[in-house]
Amino acid sequence: MTRVLDLVLTGDGEDIAALTTIARNAGALIFRTAPTATDDGRQRVFLRLHLHHR
Repeated sequence: MTRVLDLVLTGDGEDIAALTTIARNAGALIFRTAPTATDDGRQRVFLRLHLHHR
């Protein structure tokens, strides 16, 4: 069974980039949206991750 997790990240661009890199390097990143601006100047992205079982 494939398990998928959808996450919404809201923060500054550097933090989002770091978490995206970690997910990509772990082989978990399936999809990432382009960032959109929030009312308070932060960015929002949606990530879809494949959860690996060990």
